[in-house]
Amino acid sequence: MTGSPRRPLHLLFACLFSGSQMAQATPVIPLESQAPADQEPSRLVPILLDPQADEYRDSQVATPLVLRQSRRMRPIPPKSKEARPSFLIADQIEGQSDTSSKAEGNAELRKADTLLFADRITHHNVEDEVEAEGHVRLTQEGVTLSGPYLKLRMADQIGYFDQAEYQIRRMVGSQNNRRSPAPGMAPALPALPPRQSTAYGQAERIHFEGENQFRIENGTYSTCKPGEVDWYAKSSEIKLDYDENRGQARDTSVYFKDIPFLYTPYLDFPLNNQRKSGILAPTFGSSTRTGLDFSIPYYWNIAPNYDATITPRVMAKRGLQLGTELRYLDAFTNTEAQFEYMTRDKELDARRYAYTLRHTQTLGYGFATRINWNGVSDDDYFTDLSNRVVSTSQRQLPKEFTLDYGREWWSASLQTLRYQTLNPGDESAIDNPYFISPRINFNARIPEWHGLDLQALGQYTRFTHTSLVQGDRTVFYPQISLPYVQPGFYITPKFGVHATHYALSQQLAGQPESLQRTLPIFSLDAGMTFERDMTLGGREWTQTLEPRLYYLNVPYKDQSQFPIFDTGLADFNFGQIFNENRFSGYDRVANANQLTAALTTRLIDPGTGAEQLRAMIGQRYYFADPKVGLPGENLQQNKLSDFLAAFTGQVAPKTYVDVAWQYNFNNSTNERFTIGSRYQPAHGQVISATYRYNRGSSQSLGTMDQIDLAAQWNLSGRWHVVGRYNYAFDSSRLVEGIAGLEYNAGCWAGRFVAQRLESTAGSPNTSLFFQLELNDFGQIGSNPIHMLQRSVPGYSKINELPSGSLLSNE
Repeated sequence: MTGSPRRPLHLLFACLFSGSQMAQATPVIPLESQAPADQEPSRLVPILLDPQADEYRDSQVATPLVLRQSRRMRPIPPKSKEARPSFLIADQIEGQSDTSSKAEGNAELRKADTLLFADRITHHNVEDEVEAEGHVRLTQEGVTLSGPYLKLRMADQIGYFDQAEYQIRRMVGSQNNRRSPAPGMAPALPALPPRQSTAYGQAERIHFEGENQFRIENGTYSTCKPGEVDWYAKSSEIKLDYDENRGQARDTSVYFKDIPFLYTPYLDFPLNNQRKSGILAPTFGSSTRTGLDFSIPYYWNIAPNYDATITPRVMAKRGLQLGTELRYLDAFTNTEAQFEYMTRDKELDARRYAYTLRHTQTLGYGFATRINWNGVSDDDYFTDLSNRVVSTSQRQLPKEFTLDYGREWWSASLQTLRYQTLNPGDESAIDNPYFISPRINFNARIPEWHGLDLQALGQYTRFTHTSLVQGDRTVFYPQISLPYVQPGFYITPKFGVHATHYALSQQLAGQPESLQRTLPIFSLDAGMTFERDMTLGGREWTQTLEPRLYYLNVPYKDQSQFPIFDTGLADFNFGQIFNENRFSGYDRVANANQLTAALTTRLIDPGTGAEQLRAMIGQRYYFADPKVGLPGENLQQNKLSDFLAAFTGQVAPKTYVDVAWQYNFNNSTNERFTIGSRYQPAHGQVISATYRYNRGSSQSLGTMDQIDLAAQWNLSGRWHVVGRYNYAFDSSRLVEGIAGLEYNAGCWAGRFVAQRLESTAGSPNTSLFFQLELNDFGQIGSNPIHMLQRSVPGYSKINELPSGSLLSNE
């Protein structure tokens, strides 16, 4: 049937799918035989007829058109919602109900989430198969394809598309970085925020192999927009599985700016943020201690809750190293193990290795275990082979095992602890610390028992050493307090008895082998909270004023003969001034007759309760001079302690400030001063500056005087600069320096970063990082991201891509 030449006739065929499986109604549309010549026929109203009904048998339908229901569109119960119709629109349509229908001229097929446009569309009714020719365009649930010819079986999404250009949009990132765990198992990593990922490309033929399954024959794959394709992968075959979020490619060359730079016969890559088993892209870099540094990791996703990464590493100056990382996680266990091994270091002509085991295990019935076991082959291992400040500054590697037990009101633990002490190039370093073998802790607390708070702690420790005095220490400290809390204020008196006993060996001649100490401890803690509403900067705020007084009384006992096993001088700050002891550990209990006063004020948003600003001041007054000290400590004989002041908060939009000050009024000296600020107006733009000064509590600690500047900033357009300058005035040396450039092209990012790290022994280590990151495909080169995140406060990836794709090892 053909319409008027002046006004083309559009015929509309619609099929309504019945949601009822019992009726099994077949959608049928009767066709009008003809329309008046002077009038454009109106679009037909869809009619649903039951094949068993009289209306169906009696209807005068010459050529009924039947479009059968796709199995991909599930039946919908009639009470829930109406069934979705399908529409076929064209300038000219012809066909028979039981065979096929053909639409020509601006043909359109609309079916649920599918839109098909072409010059000609043929629908084979029995097979529910569509053939489209000429300017074909298919849009289907985030997938858009165009080309000259399409053949597709709609029910099971089987078919092909010739000479096609494709675009596939999917939301990714809502799953974990590694495979999702099995039911009942905890996830390995927190879920990442969802985001949209788009893939583009061309192919000689795209095969449809089921819903969300595509096979690209002799085609390309890229995440760059058409017309801006800076990189792409060209393969003889690419399989995209969006059910498993997995891509596989064979005979693949990766091009950047139309220059091939990577070839692989087989590639397995993720289509979201989940990692998949396979060879990761090689990483390469250079440093003054290792020379050219090249590694090619293999990631093995063994099961949903455990995996492994095996990393061969070649260093021009050192030789071959093999690294292995294992991770296991379930509802009761969390294990991470790392091992690095070199059969021969060419510089030292020696075998070198390092290992780390971190394990926690819930055993049930209140029991749990923890293991933290570390070791290296030699003192200089981290200095020679690591580019991390944290690693190169390590001096004590713990080897610790702990067994915990907990009940409702009491808990206990058993611990053993040893250390490997590293003294690279430092002949004056301290001797090995004491080993703990074992330590038994006991804690109990019964709050609100007839208005009282009852608490007790106990500890037994055996300290061993090769050359110093060793022995057993037993501590028992029962306490009772009477909290009185009312709106706006509280008062808490507390009393306890601290008892300690030593059984010693390897003592010097004439020194006692048994020592004991029993000290009563009394404290009184009181505080108030005042609030007021105020207006500042045109906004409403709630300001608080919180004074606090803390009185402590501990009698003096001579402890000069007591050994020093694990005790040091605690840091003097706002957390410590309200403690009962100015020492950490139990080898010293300081005498005290003192009063601590502090004042805190906060600025709070009354709508959200968020704290905007906080300022504090505090000082301690001594009614009696301190008499208990550590060997070599100079005890102050002043009535007032150092003055403490601190300020933290957001002082302007996107601007944060932290200040801490410790001042000695008696000597008119600054004991400690730190001021830091951070300005972060947008993603990828942050500037921070920090100054730290610490005069040192003793001659052995020395003075720290450092400045730390760091930034990540947009220079212009897509270019960013990143850097850090950490300089120590006290030693006139650069602690760490970083300078780099980043470029964000939208579908890829490039980074070139140089790092100079001052070593605690020997010469500084200079490292170079170069990375090319192809969005939603991988990272190639040496990865500086983790180093930048550690060194530059507030650093963020300029292309906002979470790491964890196939070609990333971080």
